[in-house]
Order: sequence, then C-alpha cells, then structure tokens
Amino acid sequence: MARFFYLLILFALLFICPFRNADATPVAVGDSGFVVMNLAAHPDDEDGATLATYAKLRHAKAYSVFYTRGEGGQNEIGAELYDELGNLREKETREASLIQGSEPVFLGFNDFGFSKTAKETFQVWGGKDAVLKRIVFEIRALRPDVIFTNHDTVTVSPGRQHGHHQAVGITAFEAFEKAADSSYAPEQFRMGVGPWQVKKLFYRRFRPATGEQLVSIDASAKDAGGRTIEEIALDALAKHRSQGMDRINRATIPAVFRQRNYILTRSDKIYPKSETDFLAGLTPEVRTPLKTNENMYAADASLRTPPTVAKANPALVKVSPQAFIGLVKTYDNTLEETLQSYGVKFALIDSAMLASGDLSKYSAIVLDLRAYLYRTDLVKYNSRVLDYIKQGGHVTASYHKPGEWKPEYAPYPIAITGERVTEETAAVKVLSPKHRLMTTPNQIRPEDWNGWVQERSIYLPAADTLRTSPMYERLLTMSDESESQPATSLLWARYGKGTYTYISLALYRQLKIYNVGALKLFFNCLSQRDENRRK
Repeated sequence: MARFFYLLILFALLFICPFRNADATPVAVGDSGFVVMNLAAHPDDEDGATLATYAKLRHAKAYSVFYTRGEGGQNEIGAELYDELGNLREKETREASLIQGSEPVFLGFNDFGFSKTAKETFQVWGGKDAVLKRIVFEIRALRPDVIFTNHDTVTVSPGRQHGHHQAVGITAFEAFEKAADSSYAPEQFRMGVGPWQVKKLFYRRFRPATGEQLVSIDASAKDAGGRTIEEIALDALAKHRSQGMDRINRATIPAVFRQRNYILTRSDKIYPKSETDFLAGLTPEVRTPLKTNENMYAADASLRTPPTVAKANPALVKVSPQAFIGLVKTYDNTLEETLQSYGVKFALIDSAMLASGDLSKYSAIVLDLRAYLYRTDLVKYNSRVLDYIKQGGHVTASYHKPGEWKPEYAPYPIAITGERVTEETAAVKVLSPKHRLMTTPNQIRPEDWNGWVQERSIYLPAADTLRTSPMYERLLTMSDESESQPATSLLWARYGKGTYTYISLALYRQLKIYNVGALKLFFNCLSQRDENRRK
C-alpha cells in the first residue's frame, strides 16, 4: 500500500480543506434538547439499539460518527471494492440511520483493511494529532452532551479490537478534554465552532468485570408504535447487506451482544449514579449545532482506490493450454474476470452440474470466495466434488470464515480460525521451493510477493495437526511484525488420484490489480491436472 502517498494527500485535505462549511445552516436538535453521539470506526460498528433508545424514546438528537466508510472490507453481495464499496456502505448506513433515528456523519479516513494496531492506523490516517483534531472539530460542531462507543483503548492482546477501533477509543478519550480546551486547535474557531465540554463519555463493556458500575440499556423497551428497541436495531442492522447483516438469525444472537452495558469513562463533574440512563443529572442546553457538509470529503475518494496497475503481460504468466476450468462462482467477479482476461477456457458450474453432471471434463475446479456459504448446492453435493478429486481431479478452494466452514468440506479436516496476516509487505518464506505449486508452469520467485495490497492472508486454518490434518503440506509461512501466524496460508494434499489446494491468501485483491506474482500462483493452481496425470 502506498502509505506515503496516502499521508501526503490526507495531510493536504485536513489542513487545506475546511473541516465543515462555516456557513452551514443550523439543524434542529431533538425535542428533549439533548444531543448524544456514537463513535464508530466503520459502518455497522455503531450501537443501533442505544442510538434508537435515545432518539426514539428520549427524543434526543442522535449522531453516529464514522471514522471510515468501510471501503477496505469484504463485499458479501457483489463485486464492488474500495471506493465503490465505500459508496455502497455509505448508502446502507444512511438507510439504517433512518430506521434507528440517527444522523450519520463520515470523517473520511481511509479504511485500508484490517489493522491490528492503533499505531499503524494513526500512521496511515496522517498521524494521531490529525485524527484527534478531526474528531475534536466534530465534537465542537455538533456539541454532544454524551459520547458513547463500542470501542475502547485496549491495544494489547488479549482483548484488543481492530486497530481502527483502538484509534477511535483512544481519540475519544483524549477528545473529551481537548474539545473544551481553547488552546487546542484554535484555528478551528475561525470555522464557526468554539470550545465544547462533553458531559459524559461511555465505553461499552461486552464482558463486564465484577463490581463495575454499569449503565444498561433496555433493548426490550417499546417505541410509540409498539416495536422493541431490539427489533428496530436489528431492522437497521439488516440494511448493511454488503456485510452479510441481512442474514443474521435473530434467534441465535449471543447474549453478550444483546446486552448494552456501558461504563462511565470520563465526566466533567460528579453526576448522580444511574444504572439505566446516560443523561442522569444533565440539563439540556440551548445550542445550534452545524449541519454536516456531506460533500466535504468527495475529493479524497482516490485515497480508497488501490494503485492502478496495467494488466500483466500474458508473456509473464503461463497456464496449461489444456486447462478447462469449472468455476463454482459466488458474489465476486474477480476469478471469472481473471480467467476471461487471460483467455483461459472455463465454464460456470451450476446446481445441475454439481448434482449429476460430468465433472471429469474439467481439468480443475475452483471454489470461489466463501462458496460453502453462498452455494448451498455445493454443500449438498460436496461428496461429488470429493469423488472428482479422488478420481484424479484438482480442486482449489478459496478462503472462508470460521462460522461458515465445516472441516469435512475438505478431503481431510481443515479448521478455520480468525487469524490473519494484515501487513501486505510481510516477509514470505516458501517452505517447499520445489513443490509443483511453486514451479509449474510458473516459477514463483521472491519478487513475486512484492506489490501486494492491503493484506497477505485472512482466516488462516489452525496450526495444530489435530484440527488441520497433517496430510496437508504447509507451503508458505508469513507473519505480522512481532507475531507468529500459522504456516497455513497455502495448503496442498493428495487425495486418491487427485489433489486439493486450500488458499487463505488474499489472492482476489491481488488478482484485481493483475499482480504478476498472484497471477502466477493462481495459474499454477489451475494447471495441476496435467501434473496429476504424469504421476
């Protein structure tokens, strides 16, 4: 990722562009006169139930402030990525906000993918002080009585959240004091804002410690129409379709996520204790918060787009001329477009083919991203895919998330974890340099790991051989700095007369930009049937 470029542009936007239109017209606060603000790193990170409680039952003005638009995530309903995905998630968020009664505000920081540390997040976002000034301005402009967030300041394992979440928690804590300090960022006062003292700051406690004084939000309370707050919040959450939230089984949501327990982290003075109300002891103030300038960050859209890379010269990558690929396609178009771009003969495998078609005509079968979640027909007829391998075929399976995968989907057990290698420049060691996936028909060289974007590997299979069978050869090892991830990003095994490959590398992101190394590895996976026949 070209972080230096991002930093230069981000600094320019933060200090050249005004944070908000100084001539913006006032917007009306809720009938109660109170203002509450929820801080979230990404769309769907907000606490919709608490926002709905204060907007619909307490008639407060409720803001949900998002540091990013979520453009670095995975799209579970289509092929949009990066800026296109950000546009989609912003639209989904606005639809959700209409249901829960909140007003969304987007700060425009770059969602560069999963991060493990606040340190990395602040570096990419232009520095901690730049991020702090941005949220301080928002507080001064919107003037909330109470701020609450699902995120916290824990930066070490166990218990740490996503690095973006850590950055939100850290800047929320510091902004509580800085927003009221007239000596901090005084240049903002020329933009129509002034110092503002938030009264209370709350962090959510998903697993409260014994004896903690908590404020609990009653999600069973009903609005004037008779709907519970939980129902409203879940309806809002379901709007985040690109994150799969419309498929949530409401009956099986763990209790830890149904409970809304918060701890008072900072306050400007001592207030009466309450176990049910953020606003206990507060008096509403007269204020005219500024309306968000929603177009302010339109200029930084390029920050969310990966480097533009020309299609790799076909002479640089090889694929077996006899290849005829069967693709079990899901929601993403990347694998299909890659095959089309390089003239590889392929066919989409439909339910009828899985059920009773002649799979042996395919030189290899590729299972697209998260195929066992999106293709229920694949789950139903998986035994036929395993028989295809046993008879001499080759299957390459793309990554899956833990909850949607069963060990028996593979020829030998594979257990999926939440582990990932987020540093796209992490050193890669090839454990079996002479293995066919590293040599045939393309020789994988050290430079082929250069130029990757966003991350190396996601949802790695478990390291221990009790959960992930020792029948699989571990072909690669890589880890984030100062960490040790399992050597399971590329697994390969013989099964009967054929072979099976499981890839948890973030290969689709690299194929999207025609990364030569990723193309070589992908085409090596497609060219194994010829090798199987030679054995």
